[in-house]
Amino acid sequence: MKEKVKRFAIYLSVVSVIALIFFLSMVAPVVTTSADFSIYNTGWNGCSSLAVRTYRTGSFVPNLELADGGEMEVVQRDLTSYEADPRTTSLVFIGPDKPFGGAEASYVHDFMDRGGRVLIADDTGSGNTLLERLNTTSSFHGRSLMDLSFEKSPHFPVIYDIREHQITEGVDMLMLNHPTALRPDQDARVLANSSSASWLEDGAKRSHPILSVESYGDGELILLSDPSVLINSMLDKRDNRVFMENLMDYLSHERDRVIFDESHRSMNIIYSMVYNYQPPSETGVYMLVLAGLTVTTALFLGYDWKRLLTLPLRYLQKDEPDEVVEKVLNKNPDWDERKLRMIYERFSNERK
Repeated sequence: MKEKVKRFAIYLSVVSVIALIFFLSMVAPVVTTSADFSIYNTGWNGCSSLAVRTYRTGSFVPNLELADGGEMEVVQRDLTSYEADPRTTSLVFIGPDKPFGGAEASYVHDFMDRGGRVLIADDTGSGNTLLERLNTTSSFHGRSLMDLSFEKSPHFPVIYDIREHQITEGVDMLMLNHPTALRPDQDARVLANSSSASWLEDGAKRSHPILSVESYGDGELILLSDPSVLINSMLDKRDNRVFMENLMDYLSHERDRVIFDESHRSMNIIYSMVYNYQPPSETGVYMLVLAGLTVTTALFLGYDWKRLLTLPLRYLQKDEPDEVVEKVLNKNPDWDERKLRMIYERFSNERK
């Protein structure tokens, strides 16, 4: 009987801690996430430095709003909900991984047509769902671009062919991180190209555009084929920081608002539930329910619940060597790939 009471007390404590975390998250107007390219991600793969830079210009507009009413809410704003003056506003999309709808494309079209400035940085081709609906033939290849002019690996090209523009002032070299390439509109102005020894997967070697600017109505469209060049961990490589600062200054020039769109970014279940009030998918709900039932059963039947709870973590840690090494190199491109593989193999053998 005492054992059951003890297990019940442990179970109640765990549930209470989880409930407290949820409560504090919902009432605290502080937003963080680990999502790639998010301006709210201060980690190696986030773009918080861009937000800080833009904030210092006095033009930063967060895409989250504090709603009025009886309770405090932090909700994610839909793109079309902004009533922005295109002549004094810029709009930024960094690494979108959700498709754009017809209403959103119409909004962006009208925004640029009336003088708005838009940046789309993408390496997967997701941005094409927007470009296809706009009056331009520009697009992203989506396939990985590799170059014999590289740092550590062909997936980290070093760009030397850089044309003169406000965005590229003082930029002699850029170091990219798993980029793709652009197919620019015939009227677009290309500002940077890969070397003639670069290629897309299964393609011939030739130079490829990676940065372009084109007029759109009274506005402007800027395309960048590598959002990773803007993440926190890449800013100290080559002239990347100068490029980032130039880019943010250009977007802020004579404009009092720069809006970073986060509504086309996939967030984890907890982030969606707490900050966006978007219900998780059915699969997510099933996983949460299953986890709760597993913990409850383990506690009351006397199983080794600590070991049971760590099973999924141990399973997730069984990445293939190539995946593990690639993740580490993405975060630290200056590290030696051969030594990393040796360390991983030695560590794996010791764990067996």
